[in-house]
Amino acid sequence: MNTLEQRSIDFIPPDERHGSPRSLLFVWFAANTSITAVVTGALFVVLGNTALWSIPAIVLGNIAGGFFTSLHSAQGPRLGVPQMIQSRAQFGYLGAILPLVLALMIFLGFYATGLVLGGQALANLLHISRHLGAVLFAVVSTVLAIYGYRYIHRFSHLAAVLSGVVFVGLFVRIGFDSHTGAAFSHHEFAAAPFVLGVSLSASWQLTFGPYIADYSRYLPETTPKSATIGWTFLGSVLGGSLAMVLGALVAAIGGAAFLSDQVGYLADLGGALSALVLLAVICGKLTGDTLSAYGGYMSVVTIVTSITGQKVIRPKHRAIYVTLISAAALAIALAATNSFLTSFTNFLLFLLYFMTPWSAINLVDFYWVRREQYRIQDLFDPHGSYGRINKAAFTAYLIGVAIQIPFMNSSLYVGPIADWLGGAEVAWVLGLLVAGGLYYVLSAAVRREHLPVAELPAEPASAAAN
Repeated sequence: MNTLEQRSIDFIPPDERHGSPRSLLFVWFAANTSITAVVTGALFVVLGNTALWSIPAIVLGNIAGGFFTSLHSAQGPRLGVPQMIQSRAQFGYLGAILPLVLALMIFLGFYATGLVLGGQALANLLHISRHLGAVLFAVVSTVLAIYGYRYIHRFSHLAAVLSGVVFVGLFVRIGFDSHTGAAFSHHEFAAAPFVLGVSLSASWQLTFGPYIADYSRYLPETTPKSATIGWTFLGSVLGGSLAMVLGALVAAIGGAAFLSDQVGYLADLGGALSALVLLAVICGKLTGDTLSAYGGYMSVVTIVTSITGQKVIRPKHRAIYVTLISAAALAIALAATNSFLTSFTNFLLFLLYFMTPWSAINLVDFYWVRREQYRIQDLFDPHGSYGRINKAAFTAYLIGVAIQIPFMNSSLYVGPIADWLGGAEVAWVLGLLVAGGLYYVLSAAVRREHLPVAELPAEPASAAAN
């Protein structure tokens, strides 16, 4: 058996399918129980919520966002191709480049912010500089991403178990902290920060959408949708909620001490087990950064192959692409300023505005327009049935983005309706409903077609790359 993953953006044939959907629980729990999610949870308190009211906002947002992103997971076994390749069925062979560029920005942004925090953890553990820590973090993430799908799943099992044990320990430690009672003594409810917090945690979940199916595409096609969706939902929502609640609590208790050094504060909170806390932070963040490196590679090669017409990328070329993605993310991380929390908030909200319409269109197309029936080979053919550019998808997408503008609330721009609502953030809900609904209406002709069962590409063409 080859050590490195041999497939890339090409279709996974039935005889290469393997694994259990339960593995998705570990992948998405590990990806969500990261220091980045903890920092996101701290933003709930920074934005004006009390520790008490942060908890329901976190849980509600993770459930809402996790519901939509987990629906993408069923696309992997059914179609056997990466998530963003599927966008060619909605936006067209060339039109899919737009959401691919946006997805690439997601991967680079999360990768870079992960290197900042992961570098801090390595620096504290090994007593080296934060910049050297970020470099080492990037190297390990790159190696894992190059080895690919099977090793990413294996590593996530270790990271998930370690993070789960450490997070439970930290919650116990917080329960005995003398400041915890004071943090929960504040019961004031503020509607606008609460709604903004729900949107922030929902945006965290929704930004996983562009690569959810990448990690289920090797599962057998007969895998029940309920299992794929259920395990993904459970891992994402449980992991995200635990990490963000922890972040909100330590922000309420630690205040400026936590906000100035998130990793160091968590390590100190662990007391005698500080090294284990740092190791959990490192493993959890390595999972997220590896997914970002792997997803960034998928986006880049999908863009490149849209122009060159290639259908397969060889493993040695994947190594080059992954290394370039890591180098770009590392450059961003090393140039990061101290205004990290503010920049990260803006980044999350930016992703929310532009990626939720894409997610809505992709899901509506899969479940209600084409009803899971696709011509797989046409996803790789610029002259295939999906065309070069789908005007219906672009119309729905652009209107889905535009409808959000009056409702936007970020430090870059506050829409008039968001201002009237006192800063409450509901733009993402409109982006989902309007883009998805409009795409469904504009795709009436496609819905009337009686599509054949998905035709699979000839195996010799796929195997030739190996």
